[in-house]
Amino acid sequence: MKVLGFGEKSNTPVAVALGFFDCVHKGHAAVIARAKELAGSMGAECAVFTFRNDPGTYFGKQKRLYTFEERLEALSDIGVERVIAADFDAAFASLSAEDFLQILTSSLPVVAVTAGEDHTYGRGAEGNADTLKKALSPRVKTEILPILTSNGEKISSTAIKSAIERGDVARANAMLSEPYFMLGKVAHAHGRGNSFGFPTANIPYDESRLAPAAGVYATTVTVDGVTMAGGTNVGTKPTFGDDRPSVETFILDFEGDIYGKDIKLSFHEKIRDICRFPSAEALAAALKKDVARIRKILGRQK
Repeated sequence: MKVLGFGEKSNTPVAVALGFFDCVHKGHAAVIARAKELAGSMGAECAVFTFRNDPGTYFGKQKRLYTFEERLEALSDIGVERVIAADFDAAFASLSAEDFLQILTSSLPVVAVTAGEDHTYGRGAEGNADTLKKALSPRVKTEILPILTSNGEKISSTAIKSAIERGDVARANAMLSEPYFMLGKVAHAHGRGNSFGFPTANIPYDESRLAPAAGVYATTVTVDGVTMAGGTNVGTKPTFGDDRPSVETFILDFEGDIYGKDIKLSFHEKIRDICRFPSAEALAAALKKDVARIRKILGRQK
């Protein structure tokens, strides 16, 4: 995947999917898929506009869904090969809608643009889908795609964030182009799980991003191109008196050393809340039941 800075020049014709794409939900995927179709028919490449940071975080709003690296991963997973990445800062926030389009179209040979019908751009969100079409047509083919729904609910980042915050990752996944995930490098921790037969892979807890509600989840772990079933504890470990939040995953049917490895941790379903058990042995017994549930959940999804 090639990443260009906003305003960076290139001679390659592009069909641009406009949006933030703070995750890649099914509405986003539709906008990008149409840009890919137009690119293919017009001898161009599909490019996706996004931000390196999160405008919501810039304004002190809700935590971000994905890091920039995770968004690149999600975009790559649906076949995007070129990304235009801007930094949302005071200078970008002050750009008028007209100036934004002028920079975009003067730096790249833009042959087509796609966006969702709720898309806004420019200072104070002064630009919208209607002004986009008026500003670019007829010199740039511009298509506006309708909002998609899932079970009667508008597919949106806000709805996905709400589902994740309450631990309903299954609902979030119904709106996403792939299961909600985290990227991370496996780090050394206390190693308590080794003592009762459940060694865990731990990735750093990122306070800047939106994590699922505290609980135990059925997950999959991808490392070195291999995907394995897992059970993940998000939150504290009250059985051991540890109130520091963490993300710890027990990988089913796996023996090996993956410390220092980059992994992709995908969430499928919450199976229970975090509980305080009277002993490590009682926790181990509960984990055996968790494993049985995880096998059923992931087995249904295969």
